[in-house]
Amino acid sequence: MARLGYIEFYYSTKHKPEDKYKCDNANVLNLLKSLEAKGVETAAIDIGDIADPFRQYHKASSGPDSKYRPIFGEVRGSDYKEYFGKTIPALCCYVKKGDRAPVEVFPRMDHKLGRVYLLEEWLENYIGELEGRAEADEAR
Repeated sequence: MARLGYIEFYYSTKHKPEDKYKCDNANVLNLLKSLEAKGVETAAIDIGDIADPFRQYHKASSGPDSKYRPIFGEVRGSDYKEYFGKTIPALCCYVKKGDRAPVEVFPRMDHKLGRVYLLEEWLENYIGELEGRAEADEAR
């Protein structure tokens, strides 16, 4: 994967993440600090009070290559306003800040793993990769 220079984390302090897409927001915020220390710029955006996060949702759901698309388009019977960044926290990964669309978004379904690739899991793997550690089994 290309080295990432900018990562956005969309979450809510007013909503509990769905169990299916496990996410400990406090842990993610700490992992983002670790990335910052390694030279990756990050932003944590509390989307809890944003009534219509369509712009953020749209770039996350339509920007990445189809094999790196997140689960957002697969959530049936829900309104994106209720889940994007709220009940399903999201991580948008860019090669550089200012890019029009993210190259990867988490959580996402991973066909090689045969399951959802959770954002905390990916962050831990990416930090390990930056530190030169062998990564855990994952999709790349």
